[in-house]
Formats: sequence, C-alpha cells, structure tokens
Amino acid sequence: MTEIRLHGVGGTSPQGMLGDVPLQQVGGDAIAGFYRRPDAEGRHIEAYSWGGLTSRSGTRVLWLLLLPFLLANLAGWMFPPQMLRRPRVFAAYRAAIRWAALAVTLNAVLFLTWIPVDYLGYQCGGRAECVKPWPLYGFGLQFGFVADHPGRRVLIAAAVPLLAIAIMLVLSRRTLGRYETVRPPARGPLPSPDPARSAAALTAGLAHPDFWNGRRATSRLGTAHLAAAVAMLAALIAHTVRSTVNVEQRPLALTTLALSGLVLAGVAVALVAETEKRWPEKLAGAMLAVAVAALVLSAVFAWTQPAVAFTEGELPGMGQAVNLTNLAVAGTLALVLVTVLAVTAVTASGWLLTAATVGATLLALWLTDMTELPGMRMAAVLVLIVGLALAGQAARRGYDRFRWAAPFVVMALAAGVLNVFMLGSLIRVADSVGAIHYSETDYLIPPQEPVIAVFQVIRPFAPYLALLPGAIALVFLLWQGVLLWRAASGPATERTRQAYLAQEQAGAPPAGGPVEWVASTVSDPAVRDPAVHDWLRVRSWAQTVAAWRRLAQAPLDIDLLLTGIVVAGVFLVGSMQLDESATGGAPPWLIGLGTTLAAALPLFLIVLLRSGWSDLTKRKVIGVLWDVGTFWPRSYHPFAPPSYAERAVPELQRRIWWLHDNDGRVLLTAHSQGSVLAVAALAQPDRRSPDDRVSLVTFGAPVHKLYNWGFPAYFNQDMLNRLRVERWVNLYYLTDYVGGSIGAASCQDVEIPDPPTSTFRYGEPVPRVGSHTGYWEDPALWKAVGQAAALLAAGPPEQPQG
Repeated sequence: MTEIRLHGVGGTSPQGMLGDVPLQQVGGDAIAGFYRRPDAEGRHIEAYSWGGLTSRSGTRVLWLLLLPFLLANLAGWMFPPQMLRRPRVFAAYRAAIRWAALAVTLNAVLFLTWIPVDYLGYQCGGRAECVKPWPLYGFGLQFGFVADHPGRRVLIAAAVPLLAIAIMLVLSRRTLGRYETVRPPARGPLPSPDPARSAAALTAGLAHPDFWNGRRATSRLGTAHLAAAVAMLAALIAHTVRSTVNVEQRPLALTTLALSGLVLAGVAVALVAETEKRWPEKLAGAMLAVAVAALVLSAVFAWTQPAVAFTEGELPGMGQAVNLTNLAVAGTLALVLVTVLAVTAVTASGWLLTAATVGATLLALWLTDMTELPGMRMAAVLVLIVGLALAGQAARRGYDRFRWAAPFVVMALAAGVLNVFMLGSLIRVADSVGAIHYSETDYLIPPQEPVIAVFQVIRPFAPYLALLPGAIALVFLLWQGVLLWRAASGPATERTRQAYLAQEQAGAPPAGGPVEWVASTVSDPAVRDPAVHDWLRVRSWAQTVAAWRRLAQAPLDIDLLLTGIVVAGVFLVGSMQLDESATGGAPPWLIGLGTTLAAALPLFLIVLLRSGWSDLTKRKVIGVLWDVGTFWPRSYHPFAPPSYAERAVPELQRRIWWLHDNDGRVLLTAHSQGSVLAVAALAQPDRRSPDDRVSLVTFGAPVHKLYNWGFPAYFNQDMLNRLRVERWVNLYYLTDYVGGSIGAASCQDVEIPDPPTSTFRYGEPVPRVGSHTGYWEDPALWKAVGQAAALLAAGPPEQPQG
C-alpha cells in the first residue's frame, strides 16, 4: 500500500510533508514530482509536490498583471447547476461569456494603444518642447519627416501595443506547451488525442474524461483572441490617422476597417463553435492572417500620409473608438446577466427589497439635483449597496452559495479592474508629459508646460477610481470587525468556554507531569491560583477561539464585497452618464490622489506579494484565492494565467494507475487545495484502472465551503457522491477559513477541536489556534490516516446481504 500526500497552496516542499529524511524522486520532474521516503508503518509514503506549478517561484507574482483575464476566465465557471440541464441556454451563456471575455481583451488593447498613441505619439510628439526631455527624442521624433507627420507618430507609438500583443502570444504559447500538453492516462491510445469540445462545453463536468485535455480548445481561443487584438490595433491606427489627416488614400483606410470588422465577426463565430470538425481552428487561423494583412495596410496608410499642422486636443477618432469599445463591454455584460437570470429566480422578499432599494436610490439622486450637494451622490451609492446586500440576504436559498449573479459580478469586476488601472495610468502618463486640460475653459489659464488634452468625460470618474472601491472595502472590513467583536464578546464566547469545559471534565489532563502542574484556560478561575490563572486570561482565550470561528465564515461574505463594488461602479457610471451636471470638475488634488492610487495599486500589490513570498505562512494566505482562480482550464479566456490542474490532475491519475499495475493500493492524504486535486482525479472513472482501490483522507478541504459556494455546477453533492472510493474521511476545524465539512453521503465528516485541548502546563504558552495550517501537527489527523490505511489493507468493506 502507498500513501500519497498532497499539499495545499503555498508550494510546501517534499521535506515539509515527509520529514527531514532521505527522499527519492519516483516520478515527475523538478516542477511537479512524486517523492518517496523510507517505508513506515507498513506502507510506502510518497508526496506529490506540485508547488512548482503555482507559487514556488517568486516571479509568479507578475501573473497579477493578468488579473482581469483571470477573473474573466473564472466568471465562466460560476454559473448555477440548473444551467447544465438547459442546453440551449447553456450554449447562449457560453457565447455571452466568451464574447464578454473578448470584450475585455479588446478593452485592454484599446488602453494599450490609447495611452502611447494619443498622449505620447500624437499630442506630445507634435511639439519639440514636450518631446525633448523624453526618450522619444532619441527615436527620430525631432526630425521633420516624423514630427510633422501625425500618421507616422501614431504608427511609431503603436509599437507599444504591438509589443504587448507579442508578449501575450509568447506567454500563451509557452504555457500551453508546459501545462495543457500533459494528456490524461488511458489504456492504449487516447480515443481523442485532441478533443475539439472544450471543458466548458462538457455537461458531464469534472467526470468527463476529456475535461483536463484542453490543448486544442485553448489554442483555438488563443488564436481567435490574438486575431481580434491585431485587428483592433489595425482599426485604431487606420481610423485615428484617417480622422487626423482626412485627405489622401482613404480607400486604403476603409479597406483596413472593413478587414478588421470581418476579423471580429469571424472571431465571434470561432469562439462559440464546439464541433469535432476542424473548421473553427481554420477559421481562427484565417482571421489571424487577415488581421495581420489589415495591420500591414494600416501601417502603409499611416506612413504615407502627408504632413499636417499640429492642433491641440485629443487624437481625432479616439472618442468614437472608446465609445464603441465601452458599448461592446456593456452589451456583452448585459448578455451574461440575461442568460444567468434566465435560469435563476429571486424570492418575493428579495424583489421587494430590490424595488425599495431602487426607489431610495432614485430619491437620493433627486435630492442630489435639488440640493446640489455632491455628497448626496455617494449617499445614493451607499443606499444602493446596503439595499442590495439586504435583498441578497433575503433572496438566497442557502448560505453556501454566491448570493447574486456570480458570472455577471465577476466578469464586471474583470472589466472594472482593467479600466480602473488603465484610466489611472492614462491620467498619470498625461500629467507626466504636460499639463492636463479637460475642457476648453481650462485653456483660459496660460499653461506653464505643454498642454495635454484629456476627454472631459473622464474627469468626474477620476476621483472615484480607487477611492470608491477602497471606501467599500473599508466598510466591509469594519462590518466584519463588528461581527468578530460580537463573536468575541457575546454568547459565542461562553458557548466555546462551556464546550471546552465539558471536554476537560470528560477527558484526562495532558500527560507529562503531576496534575498540580496542569492549567486550564476555561475552568472557573475561583478554583485556581489567581496569580497564575486569573479571569482575564480565561476570558481572552475563549474570546480568541470564538473570534477565529467567526473569522472562518468571513470568506463566504466576499460575494457581498464584490457585488457592492460592481453595483456601485455600474450605478456611478450610469448616473454620471445620465446627469449632465456631473461633468463638473473635482478638486485637482482629489483627481491626483484617486488616479495615483489606481495606477500604483498593481505595482504595490506585486511588491507586497513578492516581499511575502519567501515566508511560507504568508505565501499560503496569499495563494488561497489565486490557486482557486488558476485551478480551472482556460476555456473562456486564453490569456488568463495557466491552469495547474491541467497537468496536476492527469499526473496524479497516472501515478495511481501505475501503482495499481504494480499490485498496489493507494491512500490519498490531501490538504486544502490538494483535496480539490484529489477529488478531481477521482471524479473521472474512465481515467483510472477499473479495479483499483483508493481511499481518501482530506483535511482543510475547500471542496464544499469554497468550491460549491462559487462553482455549484461542478462541485455539488451529486458529483461528490459518485466518487469511486473505498472510504472517504474528511477532517475539519470550525476555525478553518478555507476548509469545512463536505456533507456528501460518500464522505464521513469528522469535526476535530481546534485548539485540540484547553489545558496546558504552567510556564508554557496557552494552546494556540491552528486554523487552516494546524492540521499537519494534530495527532487526530495521523490517527485518522492510520485507521484509513488499516481498513484499506484489511480489504473492501462488506456489502450488505440481500
């Protein structure tokens, strides 16, 4: 018998799982491999160390720059389970999600083109006093054959987005070869080496044998997004240059725009096609070729345009491009919301609260117009957030589910994160090269530096870019703090104390010395020496445990935070678009603060994460949400960070099969995210030997608590009950903020106390809370593992007679 241990997030080393003993690598490679220690307790003991796929390298924090694409891909997997029972609605949902993901890609290309082309190439590049202090001066912009030709300046600046697209191409192809090329095991040749249908189109979910075999589908989506990005760049160059010079070779520009439109239409078809035939791949490849041709035509058109006298203002034609892109993002998000609402219902009380919230919000807006108080708009936003939170509380069917339309919220969050960061960067870049002017009235004041014109519509949003999400997050944290305070000072503390007191009375004191040396954190202080064991110490320990138990429920409230940010953003954008008076100016210091925070936030997070990457404990906390996001295949957005499960799950299945063919039985001991990998590997009976015997022990498992909460269509009771396992024991703490009970009929849930005891020896620290990371040191875990191994060695369980 072989026990295979799987670690959770944070990239635990093989020595951390097996101890400081000689280890032998028996499978895999340096990135993800199987390591065996000397036999113990009558069985082989191995560890599958897959941390190299996620967090072992500190450079992985740079994947944070792809957070909008990660969220766009994650949103596609968060639909309700009844969607799978309605094929037509499910197909429409996939199309809406993939088009929305494409809109996020085009939105990124728009900003990557807008910032360098408009503010550096066109506005700054047309004036020597602006160009000279910048590195652009060294690229020939001081010469007349470039400086006097806006088309050529635009073309040179377009090298920035072209380089970004090239980097995305290299990253997607490199990760495709490192992750998606690992094929699942099978007897003989694979029936479909490259299945055309992506994992997103498989209604059987994780149980389908091709769920982790997505190389062909991911490659097709990547080619389609690449073609759309190139076509978008070509169209932006041709349209802005044509709007600027508007004299010669207009047919060439119109041809470029027509080819770009053709590419976007073909890409839209290639994204939603799910067929065994090869025409979607051929269509995506053909669209890429057409997009490259369009880019070449746009380059020729831009370079051959004549010199034009410089005029101050935004790059002509850019406003129309921005409006069309925003319309595409809003339209696809609306499609996502409609398809999700098509299969979900809201209770009557939820509708009443929602209607009351909308009414209160409209009243607050009316008061804003009547009183002309800018603070009333923020009050309307807060009223809307609180009302929708209450409505979500009333509308939910259970606390273990995302309250509102999860795909819409997460996809909108993807677009919002992208726009916040890029708008902040846009204003910071414009302010760095000159003096920002938002409207014609700004020109009444003579500038001390070159004037950089920025669209007036951006000005009212600028202060809210980072301050509004920050304010909502602060309110959320204060609310969670109140809940923790209530748990630590209310009845929960007394219930905790009584539970441990009953445990003390039922059990023996810890060994290792006379009973006089045993102290308690929960016993009545009157029976103890007050100098050693006073009432405050008793109270504080019970309060800490009660607070940890409440903190363990906090991740299930994250949907309220995300929904609040999205609803506030949508409401703010809509109200400002409808309210012409909202275009007034905010104080310059507030604009500077909001945009600086928005532009610097990603860099700040990268530095923060990189500084904590060397600490395993911090890395585990940091990696929880990140590893959840990168678990899923890239079936909705191909430029998302790669899915480590595309490689880890097949490798684990292949190892189980190998041990079976060598007369072995397997016991999987899985912690945290490792339990999700174990469940995914065991969910596919066709990818295992038909007669193998596998038992499973999970601890700190987020299988139900997080994955059923966020992905109910894939991690539900039906799927978990179909796992082919001999026995499944799940251990959990009430203080665990990640793991919890499973609740499936196939699983035996065992709640173990944390801390394991309330007693300690005088002179030593009081028992500490282990939470999510304390299982490895808990004797209860290894007792359960030993029992599971003994039962597996004894043979299969007896079947009931009759």
